[in-house]
Amino acid sequence: MGSSLSILRLFSVLVVFLAMVISLFTGQVGAAAAQGAADAAAIAVTDLLPAAWDCKLEPPPDELTTKVRGAAARAAVERTAQLAAVQPTAVEVHADPTCSVIVSVKVSSAGWLGSRGALGVACRRPPSAEGAALRAPVAPPC
Repeated sequence: MGSSLSILRLFSVLVVFLAMVISLFTGQVGAAAAQGAADAAAIAVTDLLPAAWDCKLEPPPDELTTKVRGAAARAAVERTAQLAAVQPTAVEVHADPTCSVIVSVKVSSAGWLGSRGALGVACRRPPSAEGAALRAPVAPPC
């Protein structure tokens, strides 16, 4: 009887440890997915912006704003689609006076010990004449 209780205690400790490790792993995967989705969304947004962009993505919502936010959301969903445990919950797009586009993506990841949220933020500038001359494959980071 004593040895079966010892085995049961050892097994329960191992299960708790395994649950903690798997939840930590899913949290890290969620954080990495959030950052990757934010980067993909920022690149998708800067690829859509015209050369004569006036550095404003704030209300009132016009056709460009709707198109830009839709592209950011699609890019975030496509980036996290292959991860079953990671779901994007919010995508925000802002522009600052230096013409930098800031995209933040919030994701939720489900582990054995509950769900955890993660936030990824990316900042990109639209390709300028200098970037086009250098044949840069993606928009330069901020």
